[in-house]
Amino acid sequence: IDAARRAAELGADAVLVRTPCFFKGLMTSAALERHYTAVADRSPIPVLLYNFTAATGVTLQPETVGRLAVHPNIVGMKESGGDIAQLSDLVALAPPGFAVLAGSASTFFAALCAGVGGGILALASLVPDACVRLQQLVSEGRLDEARLLQRRLLPLARLISTGHGVPGLKAALRLTGVDVGVPRLPLAPAPDAAIAALTAALHTFEETFA
Repeated sequence: IDAARRAAELGADAVLVRTPCFFKGLMTSAALERHYTAVADRSPIPVLLYNFTAATGVTLQPETVGRLAVHPNIVGMKESGGDIAQLSDLVALAPPGFAVLAGSASTFFAALCAGVGGGILALASLVPDACVRLQQLVSEGRLDEARLLQRRLLPLARLISTGHGVPGLKAALRLTGVDVGVPRLPLAPAPDAAIAALTAALHTFEETFA
C-alpha cells in the first residue's frame, strides 16, 4: 500500500502488484483475495494483478481473479506464464473493462489469439516495434503474417526469458546502444557466450524484420 502511494506521488498511472509468496504454502486463494482487496481499497491509482509463478511459486487461480476483477480499482492482470489454457480461462472470466495481459513473448501470438488485450513483455524493451506489429497483425486478422513474425521473434524471446533473464536483457540492450547498467547483485553480468548468442540472434532478426 505504501509502495502504491509512492508510485502515485511519482506520477505512475497504475501499479503492477506481484503475488506475495513468503510462506507460499499459506498463500491460498482466500489469502490472495484478502491481500489484493486491501491494496486496491487503499491504492490511489488503479491496480493490476501480477502472476509470476516461475519466480514466486504462487499462482492466482482464474476463479480468484474473476472475483477480484469486479473490484472498481482492480483494472487488469499480467499473466507471465505461457499456459494458453490458463490465459483462455482468465479471458473468459474477465468482466468488461478488465484487461488480461500476456507476459511471455515466446507465446504472445497464441495469447493474442486466445483473446488477451495486449502484453507487458521484457522483449518489448528490446524490439518494441516488432511486438507492436505482432499485436496489430493479429487484430487485423492477418494471422499467417503474425505467426511468421512470432517465429522470427522466438529465438530472441527464449534467450531473454528462459535463457539469460535480466542479465541477458541488459546485455542485449547494450548491444543496441541502450546502456542500462549491470544487474543488481546477486545476479552477474551476462557471460561472453551469452553476448555472442544475443549478438547473432539480434543480427538474424534485424535481417528479417522490416
